[in-house]
Amino acid sequence: MSHPLDAQSLMIAAQASTGLADWGGDLFREPLEVLSHDLIVHADLNVRGVERARRRLVDNLKGRLSLTEDRKRFPGVAGETIVKPIFVAGLPRAGSTFFHNLLAADPANRSPRMWEILFPSPPPQEATYASDPRIEACRAALDFEGFLSPAMQGIHPYGAERPEECNFLWEMSLLTVNYPAWWNVPNYAKLLYSIDMKPVYEEQKRALQHLQHRFKRDRWVLKTPAHDWWMRDLIEVFPDAGVVLCHRDPAKVLASLSNNLAVNYGLFSDVTPAGSFGMLERQSQSMRRVAEVRDDHPNQFFDAHYLEVQADPLEALARCYKRFGVAFTAERAAAVSAWMDADREAHAKGPRHAYSMEAFDLDYAGIDSVMGGYIRDFNVRLERAA
Repeated sequence: MSHPLDAQSLMIAAQASTGLADWGGDLFREPLEVLSHDLIVHADLNVRGVERARRRLVDNLKGRLSLTEDRKRFPGVAGETIVKPIFVAGLPRAGSTFFHNLLAADPANRSPRMWEILFPSPPPQEATYASDPRIEACRAALDFEGFLSPAMQGIHPYGAERPEECNFLWEMSLLTVNYPAWWNVPNYAKLLYSIDMKPVYEEQKRALQHLQHRFKRDRWVLKTPAHDWWMRDLIEVFPDAGVVLCHRDPAKVLASLSNNLAVNYGLFSDVTPAGSFGMLERQSQSMRRVAEVRDDHPNQFFDAHYLEVQADPLEALARCYKRFGVAFTAERAAAVSAWMDADREAHAKGPRHAYSMEAFDLDYAGIDSVMGGYIRDFNVRLERAA
């Protein structure tokens, strides 16, 4: 009997559930094979973790099959254009989710919700967008996989109807930072960070065409700090994109990020790797790569510093819009303000995210020796007690 996470078993399950067999190309095959091997051999998943991982991967594969089929069923999808999207990137845990939500609260913008990412078929319709039965199906999936637990909600507020990150769209390509963030999959991570990511961005563009086919706004607003590593590929596929780079003291970022990963691993495994998951070096390299692209395309970037955004979110958003030539009317500002009021109230009642540098073998000297160039290059203000 094959393992529940065997690549062939996962593909067969997705095909049986959908009745479909056209995978829309072979981009996903090698990463799925490598991922499957690592999950079985290296990840140390517990019984619940195996069940959760299998459900997630089968859903990802079903989404891929369905997107391919829907492109045949809805020929107009291929003619959709993605115009001047805004991507939020920069360091993780530096306010990128908050800034993305500010953009998403503007009624002129369109952001992908978790439910339509996880269950994209058929293309959502504006008239039924708030009542689509896939919302409840997504909520059930998130609950099963542990993402609605208080510990997870304190770190990142997952929800079926919340705007979500591009790396969740990438799951349908089976090439995403999500998997190494949840599971110990070393060979998969090595493959991921060595590949040409441009085909994944091409598949993301096709997914956005699909999602906007029956419900569109002026522009897409999208987000993941993972864009940093592949920023040049992003700009090649979305040449008119604007990019918001979120910045924060790396000492705050790395401790928070490491704890985030530790909690993620706990959803699937009883074993958590020691240390900071190699994130110090990874984030330093990512920001160097971003800096090179920003030097080549200076007008397409806006720097959003955490302390400035928190001090006056609307002013920061207005400066961002001015940078990208987007009007910011009083009506749109009022909608964003209403979202901020509701978010502030929810945050006050919700679980908190507690973390420390010491728990992950981090200290100021070590962080500054690796990230000092980033701090200087981007004029990052430090948040440290005297």
